[in-house]
Amino acid sequence: MAAIVAALVGVALYIRIYLPYDRIFINDWIWFRETDAFYYMRHIENMVSNFPRFNAFDPYMLYPGGGGGLTRPFFAWLVAGTVRLFYGASPAQYQIATVSACMPAVLGALTLIPVYFIGRKLFNRWAGVIAAALVAILPGEFLHRSLLGFTDHHVAEVLLSTTAILFLIMAVKRAREREISFGHLLSRDWSNLRSPLIYTLLAGIFLGFYLLSWIGGLLFIFVIFAYLVIQFIVDHLRGRSTDYLCIIGSPLFLIAFLMLLPVLGGGSRELAYRVSLLFALVLPVALAALSRLLMSRAVKPVYYPLALLGLVGIGLAVLQVINPSLLRYMIGQFGIFAPEGAALTVLEMHPLTIRLAWMNFTTSFFISFVALAMLAYVTVKQRSAEKTLLLVWCVIMLAAALGQRRFGYYFAVNAALLTGYFSWKMLDLVGLKRLLFRPAQSAAPVLKKKRQAARTRPKPGAFMQPRSVWIRVMVVGVVVFFLVFYPNIGMARGLAGSHHIIGQWLNDGWYSSSIWLRDNTPEPFADPDAYYDVYPSRAEFEYPETAYGVMSWWDYGYFIMQIGRRVPNANPMQAGAREAGQFFTSRDEDSAGEIADARGSRYIMIDHMMATTKFYAMVEWADRSESEFHEYYGVPPRTAGRDPQWLGLLRYPAYYESMVVRLYNFDGRAVTPAEDSTVVIPWSGESVWRGIRYKNITGDPEYFSSYEEAEAYVEAQESGNYAIGSLDPFVTPVPLQELTGYRLVHESVETARVGDRTVPGVKVFEYLGH
Repeated sequence: MAAIVAALVGVALYIRIYLPYDRIFINDWIWFRETDAFYYMRHIENMVSNFPRFNAFDPYMLYPGGGGGLTRPFFAWLVAGTVRLFYGASPAQYQIATVSACMPAVLGALTLIPVYFIGRKLFNRWAGVIAAALVAILPGEFLHRSLLGFTDHHVAEVLLSTTAILFLIMAVKRAREREISFGHLLSRDWSNLRSPLIYTLLAGIFLGFYLLSWIGGLLFIFVIFAYLVIQFIVDHLRGRSTDYLCIIGSPLFLIAFLMLLPVLGGGSRELAYRVSLLFALVLPVALAALSRLLMSRAVKPVYYPLALLGLVGIGLAVLQVINPSLLRYMIGQFGIFAPEGAALTVLEMHPLTIRLAWMNFTTSFFISFVALAMLAYVTVKQRSAEKTLLLVWCVIMLAAALGQRRFGYYFAVNAALLTGYFSWKMLDLVGLKRLLFRPAQSAAPVLKKKRQAARTRPKPGAFMQPRSVWIRVMVVGVVVFFLVFYPNIGMARGLAGSHHIIGQWLNDGWYSSSIWLRDNTPEPFADPDAYYDVYPSRAEFEYPETAYGVMSWWDYGYFIMQIGRRVPNANPMQAGAREAGQFFTSRDEDSAGEIADARGSRYIMIDHMMATTKFYAMVEWADRSESEFHEYYGVPPRTAGRDPQWLGLLRYPAYYESMVVRLYNFDGRAVTPAEDSTVVIPWSGESVWRGIRYKNITGDPEYFSSYEEAEAYVEAQESGNYAIGSLDPFVTPVPLQELTGYRLVHESVETARVGDRTVPGVKVFEYLGH
């Protein structure tokens, strides 16, 4: 079995490293898969030079004010430590990048091991093998985030949390088997306590590493906490001792808390960690004591959950009195299950649709619901505490994935385990278990001869014939293969080997422009080596007078920081995103200049997407309405349910007057509308197509050479609705004044296509003041 699991790990590495290799290692440079990788590269480079110290505060993250640095450093520690192990204390930048690019693939492949053991411990080894094989090939978020070049902590989250769950399952299972209690602790019965406590220790250590890897690690604290509460209630209602849950639960949270404590800082988020972990640590003791008290007084078991609700209510009331803002913050964290507002401009925070579910899990997503029902039935029937843990874990991860598509990288493990369980049950129903697990034969010669004779005699019933069993198993095996595995194989190969890398916004234009920024703009900290300094806290740092910011959209902040080694005014943590949105959507130079002055901006970097496809996100973050700038217009289909005959974006004068368009599309120059620059579209009513709301065009558009002519035409109409604007982002319907406070200093040689135009990929402007 070890050989099979090792082979599966090899397959996972082949998919994650070999298939995408020539998409990542190009021309003696490494093209990382997504923007957050450049955040980690900044800190990994710094940590390699200063190992094991790291930047708890980073002035390069954001200007003004700086950023929080590495709040959860384990992933960077792991990569930097590996770099130093292989290449010493002074490696080349390419060597650092190589290890950093490979680490997610290695961690993703290693995830198969705890998945296999969870399946084996809860069901059997073949269910574990099927689950591990599925994890290796499931497309979507988990595969994407564990591919070569996706240097981020997400795959470490999955590996560490899954391993923590594995050891917790083993601890619960061994504790239940040995029925450990407080009496065993008092009598120091280590023969019974040893195994459960060792597994608890390991679960706590991996939970601690998990919390040290991701700032949102309270998600898994909630998973384990919810399981313990449910299991306490179930055991008490059944009249079972709950001591073992306390003996496992409190040390588990204590170990994780002690590991996390040295890196916990200030603020509501870190205070929420302290309160949550302390609450999780103390609650098992309180629940176990309450259970013992009610049992000793022969109180009806049904009052236990009611008393538990009372305790929780009292705790929340006390927290409301002591720190109401903290309570609101903690409750607000459940918003991860249903994000809204500006958060939805981030692609990975969109809810999971049926289409996205298929892209992430194919048939496993739908099989999971059937398997969950089967698992719930078996859990109740067998009264299995460890299967209850799997059930709670799967339900919460499913809810998280439905709320935000990015959590599909967690649910991939759950979907694989549930599908592995379902697949095994289907094979078991047709006799595979009988073929694989024959009962041991007696050594007695007489019995042996009788059994041999019995096997030579035909057995009644065609289904019980060994040949018939093999045929049925093979048929169902083929069905399982094509139902469970086959849909994933092509999609996994396509994702891993695709020339189009999802989430990779870095292109030749951004890379060359960031290098230009590093080589041709003033050093904000006077000394270039300041990039490798360690900044332990905000209180110990003060920006020099030479410091300044680079204004761009938050998507590109880490390119500016790590490649350009300059300080962005907004970054992918959405810090500064509101101000950046307000700057780029401002319609007059003075308002934009006030924002640039407040942010200390000296350079402006813009690409073609900011002026076109990403414009809506800047409007959203600026708290403005899209209808102020543009709206969709279309010719409705002749037959209901069909696609519109034509659909286009009509841009209003406010769009052309915005700073991002005046700078990128027109280089800040004065512009006079050309002939037929302005279009008038008659419309009536609205329709919706694939989530896009558009206004129905009722007649032929009319073209004019000025906005005033178009307005005069509309005023002359006796009835109807008319919209005035331009369909071309590079053709303004209104005159534009020259922007005197900005100077174009760089255009990337690399180009991009916008409609039928070829334009520079990135432009850089120097801000001269207003």
